Amino acid sequence: MKNVIFLALSIFLVGLTASAQKSIQEQLGYPADAKLLIVHADDLGVIHTVNQATFKAFSEGSVKSASIMVPTPWLPEVAEYAKTHPNHDMGIHLTLTSEWKLLRWGPVAPVSQVSSLVDENGYFYPDCNQLWEHAKLEEVEIELRAQIQKAIDMGINPTHLDSHMGCVFSTDNRYYEIYVKLAKEFGIPAMVNHQIAQLGGEAITAPPVVINEIFGANTTDFDTDMAEYYATTLKNLKPGVHVMIIHCGFDNMESQGMSFEHPYWGAQWRQQDYDFFTSKECAQILEEENIHLVTWKELGSLLNK
Repeated sequence: MKNVIFLALSIFLVGLTASAQKSIQEQLGYPADAKLLIVHADDLGVIHTVNQATFKAFSEGSVKSASIMVPTPWLPEVAEYAKTHPNHDMGIHLTLTSEWKLLRWGPVAPVSQVSSLVDENGYFYPDCNQLWEHAKLEEVEIELRAQIQKAIDMGINPTHLDSHMGCVFSTDNRYYEIYVKLAKEFGIPAMVNHQIAQLGGEAITAPPVVINEIFGANTTDFDTDMAEYYATTLKNLKPGVHVMIIHCGFDNMESQGMSFEHPYWGAQWRQQDYDFFTSKECAQILEEENIHLVTWKELGSLLNK
């Protein structure tokens, strides 16, 4: 959630060997000046509506990747989808917060092992600041590793890591170090920006390949014209490898209940994201601008070369 934190991000492929001197476009078989894009939907698992809209956008739209919130209640539906779609491109949206007013969740690891991460009711704190105030770093690592492992145990093959609400991008560089450590441990790409990379120290801040910008609508775009934001961004896309973070969903009672008293990133926002990225307009822009859709799985394959 909170796409604002992802604006102007760059992604690093952690662990790529220094021998790879070609651009990522070239390593993936495209010309050096190609425009590659991952259309990436956040928050799989949070509610049935988000799952169904994302799955439909996979099959009928331009969405090629998504990330999963393992602690959320509709994870089993995502796991069933993964089993029937073994070539899925879904990563782990590492989750340490529970921000909705009436829909709450807690840790995957036993609460007794991660008690500093939860409030008096056993739920994650609603924002990063409260997490950072209370959390013990060793318990953060226990929980994040438990989330990745649970997804794997349920038949999901994670293709990357990213961070729900950006909570692993604390000014305390130890959060970042845990994040990169887990990416290396599980052999998948992790998403960071240049400034955040500097938090980790020289040993882990200089991956040899950098992917370009990540885009995402902000609250001002929702207040004006989401479709215009997406169309303009795609038409202005530069050569390189980019990510567009979106949130799919349907504007129904379930989605409205989740986002009660929380207008942004809620029911209407998710419907608009779904509508644009399954539209003929979007497909036409991608074709006219010669934008090639790629996946995290393709990028992750470079780690083994």
